[in-house]
This record gives sequence, structure tokens and C-alpha cells, in this order.
Amino acid sequence: MTIQSRGPGASGYSLIEMLVVLAIVAILAIAGVTMIGNRQAGAVRSLMDELEGALTNAHKAAVATGRDVAIVTWDIWDAGTPLRLAHGDASLTEAEIQATVVNILAGLPPDPAYGPAGQTVAVPFRFLPNDVIQTRARIVDLASPQWVNALQATPAGTANPDPTTIPPFSAGPLAGTVSDLNRLFTGALNRVEISGSNKRFNTTFIIPVVGTTTAGGALPGGPMGLIVVLNNGGSIYKFYNPGARDSDGIWRRL
Repeated sequence: MTIQSRGPGASGYSLIEMLVVLAIVAILAIAGVTMIGNRQAGAVRSLMDELEGALTNAHKAAVATGRDVAIVTWDIWDAGTPLRLAHGDASLTEAEIQATVVNILAGLPPDPAYGPAGQTVAVPFRFLPNDVIQTRARIVDLASPQWVNALQATPAGTANPDPTTIPPFSAGPLAGTVSDLNRLFTGALNRVEISGSNKRFNTTFIIPVVGTTTAGGALPGGPMGLIVVLNNGGSIYKFYNPGARDSDGIWRRL
């Protein structure tokens, strides 16, 4: 039997050509998945840095003035009711700080009725729907689908450990801190204070963060982060897990 070779006018592809194309597609798919994972991991760390900076700004205000400073948060991770974190002199109520922030974002001066305290209000962090970082990472509740999904096993069977089951959250000063009761961002107006005299926070709180797709969902074994502040402490603790999906899935302190 004679095997005819394709002439100049023949159509179709050889088996070798098809295998080469499939190999290229596979390589591009793997590279795409890896790139997405890296973007999410980078976004989690960047978002945590932003949040740490916002808390540090409030702490510096208390140190610089020697006066108590209030940190106030409200609303949610949504463009319709965008989450905000603001701080100002603790003589202001939550509603007064909120009203001052509305003026600031509208380009208006603080209400004169608030006196000099109104001039102390700043908005170091807020939700921005088109922000590059905030489209790949978000603040969540521990009971949210995003946090729960990030703790689920990957198709390969690896999973991120629940931080409540491992040190330093399973024992010692941080035990019991990872709870939705301690979330800084609760949706409603929420307030914590920093003492101007001893420069310490007056409340234990946490900020959970997960990496997400641009649609807002978290993938099993995706990157995660936790910011923890202790009552009567002056430190801001950051813990990060690069995710079992694209890395080792180990929690570490930054």
C-alpha cells in the first residue's frame, strides 16, 4: 500500500501539526491560570497594605495630637453603598464623622457646627468599584461564600487550613479573635477608638480578605489574608496565605 503525501493543494492538518497546536493551547491555559492566581495573591497583599496604612494613619493622628481618635466604618463591598473607613477626633459621633466624609467626597467643607474637630476627619480607605486591586481581592465576612470557598479543597485535594485551627489563632493571645463578632467592617456604622494618652486601640477587631475573580467570587484554595488588632494593643498584625491552589497554602505573619 502506498501512502500518498499531501500535495500543494491538499487541505487539512497532519497529526503532528494538531499535536503542536494542542500543546501550545495547553501551555497558554496553564500560563493564564497561573497569571490569574498571581494577580489574586498580589491583590490580597496590596489590599492588606492599604488597610494597614489606613489604620496606621489613624494611629499616627492619635500619637501626633495626644487626643483620642475614632475609627468609623460603614456600608458594604458594593458600588451602590460603598464601604468606607474614616477617622477623626473622638469628640465627634459616628454620624458626625459620616456626614463630614460625605462632604469631603463631594468637595465640600466640614459642617462649621463641628468646630475644629470637623477638620480632623480623613477618609484613608473606601471601596472603589473599578480599582485594579479591589476587583481581585475584597474584604469579607467569615461566614461569607467567598471565605468559605477559599477554605474548600482544590481539585487536586489540597486546601487552605482554617486559621482558627492553627497557631497563633488556636492558642495564646490571638485565640478566639477570628470571629465575625470582631469584624471591623460590619455594614452598619461601627466605631473603635485609639487612646491619645497610651496610643492603644480600645477594641479587638479583625479584617478578613480573600482573592477573587473579577466577578467577585473566591476560588477553592485561593489566597487569603487577616488583619488583627488586639484590645489595649498598639500593633497591627497581618497574616497571609498565598493559597493552596497556586502555592503552599501556609499561613504566615507578614
